[in-house]
Amino acid sequence: MADRQIAEKRFLEHLAWIDRVAAMTCARHRVWGTDAEDFGSWIRIKLMEDDYGPFRKFRGECSLRTYLATVVVRQFHEYWRSRRGRWRPSRAAERLGPPAGELEALVYRDGYPLEQAGEKLRTAGRTALSDTELARLLAQLPTREPLRPQEVSSEGEVDAAEGSSRADDLVAEAEAAAQRERVMGALRHAMTRLEPEEQMIVRMHFADGRTLAEVARTLHLEQKPLYRRVERLRVRLRGYLEDAGVHGDDLPGTIGEQWRP
Repeated sequence: MADRQIAEKRFLEHLAWIDRVAAMTCARHRVWGTDAEDFGSWIRIKLMEDDYGPFRKFRGECSLRTYLATVVVRQFHEYWRSRRGRWRPSRAAERLGPPAGELEALVYRDGYPLEQAGEKLRTAGRTALSDTELARLLAQLPTREPLRPQEVSSEGEVDAAEGSSRADDLVAEAEAAAQRERVMGALRHAMTRLEPEEQMIVRMHFADGRTLAEVARTLHLEQKPLYRRVERLRVRLRGYLEDAGVHGDDLPGTIGEQWRP
């Protein structure tokens, strides 16, 4: 009973991590929308089976996050293969490059009509092509029969997952995404403590990378006093962020590059 309680506690503590890894695994394999949601629900149930068996089998040979990421990745392949069968992009799709492979998978692997496939690709930010343009692209690909689901045994997969290094990249990617969310959340909160005009100055100069001369012209401000004002804003925001445990080196992109005094 004690083992089950510990396993359940670990499951609840890492639920957000499990969801994050499941979503990122689906995105890597071009699985979106309700299909990704279905896998997210399925993997939760899978990890709860046998009184949270995967958690009780954890032996500490790697971090729990790495272990869970490996379990999720392995289970995704078994889950998806059992539903869709094995799938590889055609040579024509590989030659044409994105989004040909994704379009081919959605239409011929997953059975979506062209219009729905196009909508999925555009919603996911994978393409800006219209349905007409995607139809021309699809015409360059060979017609393929949809795959039939296969019976797959996952016996032993969870045991084999522990200590595997296959999930290392995914763990690093998920942790980086979590860190970015934390940093950007702190930055958004810090921005709310500024006046509207101050917020505009910060966005234009630090986020968009505009020069102070451009900021002054756009906002109809005097340029010389703006230099001193921006420096004061920099100090104030840096203080707000440090109070939240965020430092200049943590800030992404243009903001991070221009933030250092």
